[in-house]
Amino acid sequence: MKTDVFPLNYFKSIWSPTKSFKHRHQLNWFQIFIVLLFVNSLLMIPVSLNYMEMDTYPVEGTLPNSFGLIDETDVLNLQEGTYENGTLDLPSSFVRTSDKGMVAGLLSDTEMEQALDAENALVFQKNAMIIKEGDQTVSTVPYTKDFDLSKVTNVNDVKESLSRQWFIKNRGYVVATLMFLVFSITFVSTIFLTFGSAVFLYLTKKSDYSSIKTYKESVNFISNCMGLPTLIALIIGLIQFDIVVMLMIQSVGLVVMLLLAFYQTRYNDEAKKFKVKKSLGVRVHD
Repeated sequence: MKTDVFPLNYFKSIWSPTKSFKHRHQLNWFQIFIVLLFVNSLLMIPVSLNYMEMDTYPVEGTLPNSFGLIDETDVLNLQEGTYENGTLDLPSSFVRTSDKGMVAGLLSDTEMEQALDAENALVFQKNAMIIKEGDQTVSTVPYTKDFDLSKVTNVNDVKESLSRQWFIKNRGYVVATLMFLVFSITFVSTIFLTFGSAVFLYLTKKSDYSSIKTYKESVNFISNCMGLPTLIALIIGLIQFDIVVMLMIQSVGLVVMLLLAFYQTRYNDEAKKFKVKKSLGVRVHD
């Protein structure tokens, strides 16, 4: 198998600082962009696994007006309900209005139309919860079979349970949105880290001793050095997820790789052709 073709040549270059430096010519700009996408995607694996384990979401931040309507009176009304296999039965319907909106339970069709005329509304029907948040589209959230508010004791318990119901229905949308946001943030961070660090390496071309002559070489070198730290960050993230720690490991690991590469090569392709004869303090050719 040929190992000098993309992407195998990249994986061949990430395992040691020396190889990362020596193979700084192998990628073109398009391949560098693909590598940076790949490196960022590695960071997203622990993120996606962590989000897939979520079973609730703080909906009050997303729907503050409708969820903010709930008070202790509603808690008492919902405690009196009978919950069975995703259905709600109340001793009687209830309606509580305020200047901010309406909270109600088991309304008729006519009453439901009136409730949805309010600016904000939270209505508990037999099989689903109806949410109206300002000008947003009215949302219908079916109850899960284990939905039960008979044992709630305060407003926070109700909000937590309702958040779980909302999240179960909207899990795909929420996870996709969070993943996109985190991917965007980490990718921008990776781009700045790569191209910013490459600027400083590129400036070494002014030294006669440095073999780095073009900016692309610098970017390719940084991309190579970032591979191993990112793999380490991935493993740490799978063991204990913390995106801040993962980004820190990636950044610190990159610095370590660059320092080791400098120690081993002095950023010069000819560095290994010379040895320092320590006993005499002079340089001799091999």
